[in-house]
Amino acid sequence: MNPSPRNLVSISLYSLALCVGCVLAQEPGSGLAASTNDSSGRPSVEAEAEADAVVRGNERNRALLTEGAATTADSETANVPRSASASSGRGQANASSALTLRGVKPSPVRDAVAIVIGIQSYKYLPAARFANADARKFSEYARHVLGVAPNRIRLLTDAGADTTEITRAFRQWLRRNVNRGTTDVYVFYSGHGLPSDDGKTLFLLPYNADRDFIDKTGISQQELVAMISATQAKSATLFFDSCYSGQTRTGDALLPDARPLSLRSSVSSYPPEFSVLSASATQQISWSSPELGHGLFSYYLMKGMEGVADLDRNGEITFGEMQRYLVENVSRQAALRNREQEPQLIGDENRTLVKR
Repeated sequence: MNPSPRNLVSISLYSLALCVGCVLAQEPGSGLAASTNDSSGRPSVEAEAEADAVVRGNERNRALLTEGAATTADSETANVPRSASASSGRGQANASSALTLRGVKPSPVRDAVAIVIGIQSYKYLPAARFANADARKFSEYARHVLGVAPNRIRLLTDAGADTTEITRAFRQWLRRNVNRGTTDVYVFYSGHGLPSDDGKTLFLLPYNADRDFIDKTGISQQELVAMISATQAKSATLFFDSCYSGQTRTGDALLPDARPLSLRSSVSSYPPEFSVLSASATQQISWSSPELGHGLFSYYLMKGMEGVADLDRNGEITFGEMQRYLVENVSRQAALRNREQEPQLIGDENRTLVKR
């Protein structure tokens, strides 16, 4: 790597400053050498001042040298060739696309709890790509944006999110942490979903889900709603980054012998205190994005929570605003990949999701 002209100038200035310092310190005829000590043998004020000036000059040159090196490094990074996927218009996400809470005012802690589940590596099923990243990042947003205290967030991932542990979280942990009539409950799930063979029941698939025993190892949405309702919470908000098309986030068959599934009925009847945002319509796939490192729905859900989904800029994000933001962005990103995905909302669109 050849040094840039700016680096060469910096190196020259730095070297010159060092040489000047050495000459001033050693040459008998210089002011510094001539007035090294006063009559008491201590360094004179003038000598100390001149020495300080030399040191400061050296430090400025070191800073200039460092700045020049950093500029060169940035230039080299910017010129790194893109990957094959980037050349096709789907390269790595830039810094502005990263999920970050920097600049987002933290919400005050309030009476709320969250169960956050992400299952990427299944025991018997194909992976749900980036599901763990979705869950871990959402737990941060639950704390910072939704105002859930850290000790009231239950995060379950992979083997820690099997049928028993998920059921335990809802039947025991949630019940202990909900104050009847005052607590807001949030549930986030990123992973696989599947309808029953008769198409009448929707299942969330825990880590140990077995297709041959789906009614025993899966958790139906009816069961989930019943466990939450039993706590008599003030409200319940459910986020599902899963689909029921029988395919994975990459479009592969969820099971090697899976046939196309037709969902003949859906769970669209929830108690009035429930609000549900789901990643896609029943026959669509919930896609993930390698560039974003998340499921499309999860990514834009959290991006919207940062404040960009506040479409009327009144300091509140309603479920209706979030739904419109998700449909616009998730559907567009899916279309860029020649795919379809339209997030769904069940519940009151005028209810507030985020208040800033």
